[in-house]
Amino acid sequence: MKRKNILSILLAICMVTAWTKPVLNIWATSAEEKKQQAQQDMQDAQNQVDDITNQQQQVENDLANAEAQLASLLAAQEALQEDINETQAAIEQTRIELEAAKQKEQDEYEAMCQRIRYTYENSASESLWTAILEADGFVDMLNRIEYAAQVYQYDRDMLEQYKRTVQEVKDREQELDEEMNELLGQQESYLGQQAEIETLIASLEGAAAQYAEQLAAAQAKVEEYSQVIAEQDKIILQKQQEEEAARRAAEQAAQNNNNDTSSDTSGDNSGDTTDNSSDSSGSTSGSSVVSYAKQFVGNPYVWGGNSLTNGCDCSGFVKLIYEHFGYTMPRYSLSFANVGTEVSMENIQPGDIVVYDKVNGIGHVAIYAGDGKIVEAQSSSAGITCNRSVSCRTIIAIRRVL
Repeated sequence: MKRKNILSILLAICMVTAWTKPVLNIWATSAEEKKQQAQQDMQDAQNQVDDITNQQQQVENDLANAEAQLASLLAAQEALQEDINETQAAIEQTRIELEAAKQKEQDEYEAMCQRIRYTYENSASESLWTAILEADGFVDMLNRIEYAAQVYQYDRDMLEQYKRTVQEVKDREQELDEEMNELLGQQESYLGQQAEIETLIASLEGAAAQYAEQLAAAQAKVEEYSQVIAEQDKIILQKQQEEEAARRAAEQAAQNNNNDTSSDTSGDNSGDTTDNSSDSSGSTSGSSVVSYAKQFVGNPYVWGGNSLTNGCDCSGFVKLIYEHFGYTMPRYSLSFANVGTEVSMENIQPGDIVVYDKVNGIGHVAIYAGDGKIVEAQSSSAGITCNRSVSCRTIIAIRRVL
């Protein structure tokens, strides 16, 4: 009767296990599909973040160049304005000099006319011939004639000199006017260039603001998909744990049945304590995990990759290492904070999983290798390494699964 009861219990357990496992598999498959889709969406969003970041950087570079050009142009305009002011002052001074020269010319002309008029007005009563006849001698006569000629020539020379001075001032005034026209034309050109650069700067600032909004939205999507992946990892892990618990319950029930059967049929052999159950929980050591992981140091880091030789990321690296030893692990870095049991930093051992806080929205996970170091898929530039300190980033969890 006891054997029948045991068989009934075993049959019920088998039926429950047979029913539960497919359901768990369905849930796990659904969660895995959601996770894979979220990973693909997150990769697309991350690519978008990278593209927007590159475009934003280009706009910022163009904006910096435009601002530098505007600063240079404003400095040139300031220097040009100084030239314009100096030229304007020179033109005003030249005009004053021109008026003075004209007045001097006019004064000299009037003085010469007065002397000529005086000579002719007095020629009737005191003619040149009279002056000659009244001379004290031939020398005095020559002196008087020469004096009259010198006065006339002096008047002519002074008048010509003033005319030349007036013309020179006029020429200088014309040159200054032409120079001023060139300066004003250059100033107009500068103002046109300034307007174009200011329009460009306004356009680039608008583009930079748009890229900032797009970048924030894309980063929010990355964070959203990261949370979806973390949630699906929890679901997958929970279902795996439930499935494992059901399997172990069935194995324990079968073991109990074997023990009871042996007790009923062996009689005198009731003292036989042979245990045929298998427990693989202690079959893998942390040092063996670390030794296996170190074989791949130097291989490339590939975001989302799943190959220890061709490339993987941090969570893929830890997952693949432990799967080699028969352990099922999540795929998202922060999900490793829920596997195994919690370990303090004081009790950390080789093979323990170290989970790090996010930096720029990205988490990280590694395997403690001993001597204060970790073995990890570090970055695209560094690849898989074993040279960083376990305290290289903020630790949020240390988990032991062995």
